[in-house]
Amino acid sequence: MRRLALRATVLVVSTAGCLLLAELAFRALAPRPDQGELFYADAQYREFALAEPLTPETLARAVELVESVPGAPRFRLTFKPGATVMLCYRGEDGRDGFDARGCVEARMNAWGVRDRDELCAPKPAGQRRVVCVGDSTTFGWGVRVEVAWPRRAEALLRARDDSIRVVNCGAAGTLVPDEYAHALANRFARFSPDVVIATLCVNDLLPVNGGMSHLDPEKLAARDAPLAGLLGASTFATALARALRPDPLALDPARDVVAELLALAPESYPQDVVAFGPIFWDRGVPQQALRAMRDWCRAHDARFCVAIWPFLQQLAARDTHPFRGIHDRVVGFCRAEDIPCLDLLDAFVGQDPRALWVTPRDMHGNATAQAIAAPRYAEFLGHLLDR
Repeated sequence: MRRLALRATVLVVSTAGCLLLAELAFRALAPRPDQGELFYADAQYREFALAEPLTPETLARAVELVESVPGAPRFRLTFKPGATVMLCYRGEDGRDGFDARGCVEARMNAWGVRDRDELCAPKPAGQRRVVCVGDSTTFGWGVRVEVAWPRRAEALLRARDDSIRVVNCGAAGTLVPDEYAHALANRFARFSPDVVIATLCVNDLLPVNGGMSHLDPEKLAARDAPLAGLLGASTFATALARALRPDPLALDPARDVVAELLALAPESYPQDVVAFGPIFWDRGVPQQALRAMRDWCRAHDARFCVAIWPFLQQLAARDTHPFRGIHDRVVGFCRAEDIPCLDLLDAFVGQDPRALWVTPRDMHGNATAQAIAAPRYAEFLGHLLDR
């Protein structure tokens, strides 16, 4: 009996040990969310760069595919009309939606937006158009154009009214709200919208330091703590240190992260947003841009509305989502300004964030995230089109 109990104990302990080692191995080998991997290529898969370091060859390819946006609030590059650009991810050639080289095609139409050429023609009589402005979330960064939310929402709307078209103007030389307003008045007006929807993401509104996420600076520093040095310089010790280091995406829900970011002086902004300057929510720039788009729409017999897309991190519950404060601010502002607003945070609550990312290092919404958001957009836009 004792021998049987001993064997059972050994089995349980060894199984638990194997599971622990497997978890440590996964965490040690899994890509870190703060490491970049995206690169650009042309239609022939020749790589080019949009930032330093530039070689004459990569610069020449970039010049063929990108141009500056005239009159924009700040210097901004956009893909040229008719350009085909490959958004590529190293080591991701087997991922759903990517081609054999780990790339997703982004083709611009004759007016420089990622949508169909037929929409470059004047709007036919009886057709109604929804013009979508925003950044990479609207563009469908890292996903095929047909699975991005504008095309999915259009399919749902056309199922009940085939006269509706949804025009994807995301990231066409626009990355923050005042650029959306400028582009609507000076470039996207050519689509003759009946409804304009501006999708805001948290990085449009706050000086965050992680692209489509926010990294905890303290955890980011602690992540590289000298645990391996204490254990020795062996490969095992290094792997163990990496596995045990804290996740910089795990923010303390007791902190008011939004208030902390709004309180930052511009000189204290994270390095990757310094170039934007003081244009975030605390300075009133997004609010001015939203009013400008609303007023433009009123003057052009169109309806204006806003959607706010959440960061895909810490989605267990709304009350513990670290950026719920900026969602509440946007919703409250829109209510006061008579601007219909769709808050997409609740659509994602309860989801596993990592199942929604384009890759482990790119936290844009993947096809699954786009499919979750699209019905919410369609219902919201349908109500506005029916008025």
